[in-house]
Amino acid sequence: MGRRSGMITNGIWSDYTTMAVRTGGPGASGLSVMVVPLKGYPGVTMRRIQVSGTKTAGTTYIELDDVKVPVGNLIGREGDGMRTIMTNFNHERLTIAVQCTRQARVALSSAFGYCLKREAFGKTLMDQPVVRHRLAKAGAELETVSAWIEQILYQLCKLEKVEADRLLGGVTALAKAKAAMVLNECAQCAVLLFGGAGLTQSGQGEIVEAIMRDVPVSRIPGGSEDVLLDLSVRQLVKIYQTQEKKLGQAKI
Repeated sequence: MGRRSGMITNGIWSDYTTMAVRTGGPGASGLSVMVVPLKGYPGVTMRRIQVSGTKTAGTTYIELDDVKVPVGNLIGREGDGMRTIMTNFNHERLTIAVQCTRQARVALSSAFGYCLKREAFGKTLMDQPVVRHRLAKAGAELETVSAWIEQILYQLCKLEKVEADRLLGGVTALAKAKAAMVLNECAQCAVLLFGGAGLTQSGQGEIVEAIMRDVPVSRIPGGSEDVLLDLSVRQLVKIYQTQEKKLGQAKI
């Protein structure tokens, strides 16, 4: 592997990592996936990167300088790298979507409890209609996307893998993007209701402050929102055209 560099989560603690490497010509058919040794391996240099959120992720900058990797470290067949990567995307995106809904629920429940006890002008915050309205809007978004994700998970468990990969790719991408948007909405709602306490990294608002800081970490991995929104529609167009063609042939 010639000179190259990149960032990877948890790299600083890892003995090995998987990498997509170019073993052939241009395009997807030239990509392969390999297991690459890291710690103490000749030609590998690693340094930790400080990031704004997920401090425990161990985000690492890795440099490879003519690293020799055994042929036996190839995962699958040479040239099948893109296919190998794509088979994992549905599960990765669903995992992130579930993570988003859980973080959103923690943020809202923290704000809910705070509003029940925090008093201003002789009333609790929960006695203010505008506060209840804000909680209701965020809560409705959260419950809706949670139910949708459960539906997708049910389909993933019941469908044959080939069918699940074909039918759920676009929907899963859309659900991940929407879940991250809902997390952003719920985190913002919680911080606003906590007020100044929601900006502190200690005390009553430390949980919602941490969640708000971590929001971009959910919106970017697995495909950023704009990429996934576009992907979801393109995938659904393919399914629509395939089904339309089948219906046309059935009529003939």
